[in-house]
Amino acid sequence: MSKEKIIHAAIEVFSEKGYHRASMDEIALRANVAKGSLYYHFPGKAQLFKTLVKEGFQEIIDRIRTDLNANLSLDEQIKRIIRHNLELFLDSSNLAHIVFNELSNGIESEVLEELKQLKVDYIHFLSGVLEEGKREGVLRDVDCNLAAAGIIGMLESACKYLDNKNEMSRELIERFFYTIITSGLLINSGE
Repeated sequence: MSKEKIIHAAIEVFSEKGYHRASMDEIALRANVAKGSLYYHFPGKAQLFKTLVKEGFQEIIDRIRTDLNANLSLDEQIKRIIRHNLELFLDSSNLAHIVFNELSNGIESEVLEELKQLKVDYIHFLSGVLEEGKREGVLRDVDCNLAAAGIIGMLESACKYLDNKNEMSRELIERFFYTIITSGLLINSGE
């Protein structure tokens, strides 16, 4: 289906070039679709980007919800949150960087506000996972919104650093962040 091809191509182009340097022409070319087909599905670059961000957040939230429904312990949930976010940051690092840091000029203000709200909603979603840990008595008494924002920020920042240095496996990176995060959050961390 051409819409799926467009979305896949747009992720590649936005990831490689960033929002401002990406063009609808290049996305259409990369998707191997006519520009008319591109504009039929997405009236502009901002709407296409918004769709990618929404779908990206929804995919990661769905993965985490699946993990939550599997009745995993909080420390295992934290491992999965780290894994899913690392996948986003390492596989689409430029796109993730745009989503978490560079939402600024050049995007229609209405779309920009929606994207900012998606980020806030995602932080609140992760905060809810942490709040459950507080209720269960396994998480320290911390501000869960701040902790969720800190986890995302730390992972994103470290992945930008790691992007140029492929010295560590994902397993080692996951273990490292699990140790850092749980030693600060969990009352009796697993390591």
